[in-house]
This record gives sequence, C-alpha cells and structure tokens, in this order.
Amino acid sequence: MTIASQVNLATNMDLNEIKIAPLDKNDAHCVAEIEKEVFSLPFKESDILEYLDSPIWHFFVIKRGEDILGYISLTIIIDECQIVNVAITNSARGRGLGSWLVEYALDFAKQRGCNKAFLEVRASNENAIRLYKKFGFAESGISKSHYSLPREDALLMNLDM
Repeated sequence: MTIASQVNLATNMDLNEIKIAPLDKNDAHCVAEIEKEVFSLPFKESDILEYLDSPIWHFFVIKRGEDILGYISLTIIIDECQIVNVAITNSARGRGLGSWLVEYALDFAKQRGCNKAFLEVRASNENAIRLYKKFGFAESGISKSHYSLPREDALLMNLDM
C-alpha cells in the first residue's frame, strides 16, 4: 500500500472510491510516513505498532483503492474518547476527508458507549479548529507551551456526545 503523496490525485476525486477502514499492521509504515509529512514530532512506525496492540488505541485510515490518503487515531477509556491525531496527506487536503474521518471516529466512539470527546490542537491550526467546531467541539482551555518544534500553546476542546 502507498500513501497518497506518492500518487497523482485527480482534482475531482471520485468519492465512491473512498473508504475508511481499521489500520492494518502491514500498513503502519504508511501512517508513519504521513506522520513525517504532517507533524513536526511524528510517531515512529514502532510506536504505531505498539499502540495497535493496546485495547484503548484505535487507528482508521481513509483510502482510495489501495492508497492511504490519511488517518485518525483515538483512544477510548471507559466513556471518554480522545482524538489524538488527524492527518491527511498534503496532496489530498481540501477534499473533506478529515471531516469524514472525524465523523467516523465519533460514531465509532458512540457505539462503544462514549459520551464525551476531547482533544488538543495547536492554537494556530485554524483549519483543524474550524473542523472540530463543525462537529460541536467547544474550546475549554489552553495548555501553555504544550507543543514543541515550534513551541506553541494547545487549545483544549471538548464535546458532549
């Protein structure tokens, strides 16, 4: 399987070709490559494989055919869901794929009895903040100097589901 940054995506992607599926261990390297493309402190493939063995961690990929366009990771503990990461390859951004992943993850969490969701997002990441607000997440606080590379505050957001 390849990540979408290695694939020439047409501007008008056929959305019928898009599907969301649990991450297969054999494709953890693709998620690690997306991590490197999107985040300044990416998870390593070994981290992802370790998390996949944990009952609280869940990873879902969004794919066109065999090409991974992005992913979402979340944890579920009792009745709370934390969205850890949402990442879409640079070449597939701006097509609503992040929204599909968030909606899928929230539905997945609800089916497992979650009634609250929370996340942290870089205070400067206006696109992500707008995405989360679209799903009803509300700002609940600031974590000062939460991120490094570059050093930045995290906006804390919560959702009653």
